[in-house]
Amino acid sequence: MELIPYIKLFSIMFPITLGITAIFSFFIGLRGMLTKRPFMISNRWFFAKILVVFIPLPLILLPLLSASDSGSDSIHFMKWLIAILCGMVLLVILMVWYSLRGYVTFGVTDVSFRAALLAALEKLQFPFEESLSAIRLTSIQADLQVSVQSWTGTALIKVKQRTHRSALREIVNVMNEYFRASSVSTNMIPCIVYLVMGLFEVLFAIAMFFFFKHLITLPG
Repeated sequence: MELIPYIKLFSIMFPITLGITAIFSFFIGLRGMLTKRPFMISNRWFFAKILVVFIPLPLILLPLLSASDSGSDSIHFMKWLIAILCGMVLLVILMVWYSLRGYVTFGVTDVSFRAALLAALEKLQFPFEESLSAIRLTSIQADLQVSVQSWTGTALIKVKQRTHRSALREIVNVMNEYFRASSVSTNMIPCIVYLVMGLFEVLFAIAMFFFFKHLITLPG
């Protein structure tokens, strides 16, 4: 089985994948550092990033399943490994799709997040009952699940009932408006982390490009 075409494919796909993830990391980092304000984005963007990372691998490896094994036990075993790997990738993607719901906030503190959330609920005229980690919107019988990690500068908000995702989207839009218009406390640690991550992703993409290029030029 000729592996050079697959190495060439990896030499193209792998740096491109890292480049795309680096763009995402730079977007998170630069948006926070340039505006000096918290902001919220959908967790589905992280799901899209994970798709970019995981999908190319099975797409590249699946054609190997149809290759002739010429009676070789090692090739036959490798096909089974590829099939198992592709199944694991699919399972991971499904699990991530199910778990990554709601919106994540960057550059926020517990004080500024709470202020923005209460301001949004007041503006949208959502009466609520507050508990330790959830907020009950009594008028529409929806439960907002909130988690704030003030020391990392991030927060997560999602709605338990999927039928009320439009209400959550309205709340998030108003919260983003509040962050843009108001003077709030911030914690830019996650934005700095994403800038550094983006830099390492770019450097790793360059290193992998030359590594694969070296493999292609090796004799034999």
